[in-house]
Amino acid sequence: MSVSSSTGYVPRPRSSPRVLLKRLREIMAEETEPEARLNALVRAIAANMVADVCSIYVRRTDDALELFATEGLNPRAVHETRLNWGEGLVGRVAQDKKPLAVRDAPAHSAFSYKAETGEDPLHAFLGVPIVRSGHVLGVLVVQNRAHRRYSEDETEAAQIVATVLAEIVQAGGLLDEADTESARALLAAPEDAVGTGVSPGIVTGTVALLEPGLREHKVFADSVAAEKERLENAIAGLQKSVDEMIASDAQLSGISRDVLEVYRLFAYDRGWVRRLEEKVLAGLTAETAVEQVQAENRERMRAAPDPYIRERLHDLEDLSRRLIRALNGGEGPPPLPENAVLLADTLGPAELLELDRDRLAGLVLGDGGGTSHAAIVARTLGLPFVSGVPQIVESARTGDTIIVDGDHGEVHLRPPDDLIRTYEQRRELRSARLADYAALRDSPARTLDGVEIDLQMNAGLVLDMPHLRETGASGVGLFRTELQFLIGSTLPTASEQEAHYREILDAAGGKPVVFRTADIGSDKRGGYMLHPAEANPAMGWRGLRLSLDREGLLRTQVRALIAAADGRELRVLLPLVTACREVRAARGVLGKELARRERMGKSLPERVLVGAMIEIPAAAWEAGRIAEEADFLSIGGNDLAQFFFAADRESERVSRRYDPLCSGFLSFVGHAAREAQAAGKPIGYCGEQASDPLMALALLGLGLRSLSVTASAIGPLKAMIRTVDLAALRSWLERAEDGAEGSLRRDMDVYARQSRIVLPDWS
Repeated sequence: MSVSSSTGYVPRPRSSPRVLLKRLREIMAEETEPEARLNALVRAIAANMVADVCSIYVRRTDDALELFATEGLNPRAVHETRLNWGEGLVGRVAQDKKPLAVRDAPAHSAFSYKAETGEDPLHAFLGVPIVRSGHVLGVLVVQNRAHRRYSEDETEAAQIVATVLAEIVQAGGLLDEADTESARALLAAPEDAVGTGVSPGIVTGTVALLEPGLREHKVFADSVAAEKERLENAIAGLQKSVDEMIASDAQLSGISRDVLEVYRLFAYDRGWVRRLEEKVLAGLTAETAVEQVQAENRERMRAAPDPYIRERLHDLEDLSRRLIRALNGGEGPPPLPENAVLLADTLGPAELLELDRDRLAGLVLGDGGGTSHAAIVARTLGLPFVSGVPQIVESARTGDTIIVDGDHGEVHLRPPDDLIRTYEQRRELRSARLADYAALRDSPARTLDGVEIDLQMNAGLVLDMPHLRETGASGVGLFRTELQFLIGSTLPTASEQEAHYREILDAAGGKPVVFRTADIGSDKRGGYMLHPAEANPAMGWRGLRLSLDREGLLRTQVRALIAAADGRELRVLLPLVTACREVRAARGVLGKELARRERMGKSLPERVLVGAMIEIPAAAWEAGRIAEEADFLSIGGNDLAQFFFAADRESERVSRRYDPLCSGFLSFVGHAAREAQAAGKPIGYCGEQASDPLMALALLGLGLRSLSVTASAIGPLKAMIRTVDLAALRSWLERAEDGAEGSLRRDMDVYARQSRIVLPDWS
């Protein structure tokens, strides 16, 4: 039967999800063949949405989209009409994995005409993907003859139906046995992705999802009234727990107050609660309602132009996770299986520390940016960590086998047995190499021509300090003090800071520790910091700028550091220095606190060294003058590179558009090193870049003799340094830089291998 001729005006569809879901339940309960059930479903959907046409396309094993059922198109087109992946509007919906509403389909550039369907009179088109576990199983389409735009309410109703269809396809009963098995095979197929290797290591483990229950719950409620009561009780419990967390400092460990205030804002927001209730009243379970509202919020937040609003996505995600845990009768973080690999869209450092670390073996995040603090914690715990693979997070199911290769940024979900065996061999090779590096722990990092290199490690937690002895690092070249400011509920007091710093110095066992004063502000904010969001926070009110403007903050921290040193050497590093006067002002604050302690008759540090961090081009250019005001300089390579290349290192879109081994950047670093050396002051390089063996080689060739890197990089770099002829390297680099364009990475790699320099290689 073809579409009948136009009758002119078509009324606005009066879709009622609640009525439609009830009818779908009735159809699925009927004893009938899959084909008859499909036909009944499309008739019910078309009638409910007042559509001239409703069709269901199913994805086949060759990725073609086959028309499986229709109300309104020519029935002879069923199983005959097929669209390739990405072909036509239907293929576009499947490919983009998001709804598409078009007022005049034939006029759309992606429209693909299929004569056998008899769709000539149709204009309005609405397609939504049928998605399960991140996989598109098909497309639901409604069409009308009139030129009209489908509303957001209609699109939402179609998405609810598509969610139900996806559940039914996976459970069986909608397609015949062969087609159902085909769909299940698609959901269980191996998947591979390459993201960003955040923390090194290899693990084969079991998937644990931070978002509980999203793939293990029913879609339809057995009783709407009972489900509404479940939702109300869970929301009330959530609201109570948030109130208690805010009221009791003891329960705020690891969670900043601004996050909790956002929790409370949304937990009590009537609009949020009403949207959840509407979906439950439509016949969905409370878990499905939370999942759908969460997905809607996710899309809105990601599309928001304000970066501060987009950052609140994490807060909303966490709120939804907590609500689902409440619905499931659980509290706190999800339980983990043995050898668990945790998957999540986003993750904060506090959430990570709350997990059972004896069972946690690895991490995979969908979000590619904003993970710096979680990354620091992951490295401290020695967890292989890959970020920037949202497709894996979306597709994974609890209990799936997964391989995480943090060295190369690779993730393999549901891997075949031969790949598991290959990675087991890689892991054994890696363990053997680590044993070799451990054997060098007490050996000097000395080049073949007798030059000693000072290899220090970066740290930020008490948990980091055992690595100092394990790796043989000469000291802590960068201790990030801001973590104490960011994960607490309030500004840490002087006594709290003193206890923390004393513990760090005691754990160092006499080795030097460089304490960077709190690098907080517009880009890293604690819950008690209420200043307005900035359009460009990385270049805003942060670091030393904030500390000098809020002198009380700096004085309190310096006072605590002086007290903690107590007869020992104290090294203080100032972040984001721009000009000489800032170093002089900071030294003035330090002098006041030293004089104050002396007046009180208390012991002073054995000596105090003040360093300036060179991490913006203005400071690098004036490194010589700044060196005259400081006792030492430390190049912060990560920030310096992002400002030099004008590329946000937290952005997946641009962070890979530059290479710090670019000849221009190396020349700039070399200029800063020469300026400091001419002033007679030591200069080092700290940051994740120096953990890259080729970058470390370049830095040594530029004249730098001190590197501060992640603890896991100490052994590999020491082994490499002991095979380097430094004089030959400097000579080669001078020639390579002369007239070079772009990155020297390939040339550096060739030189290293020809010179028999041992480069770390886990493959």
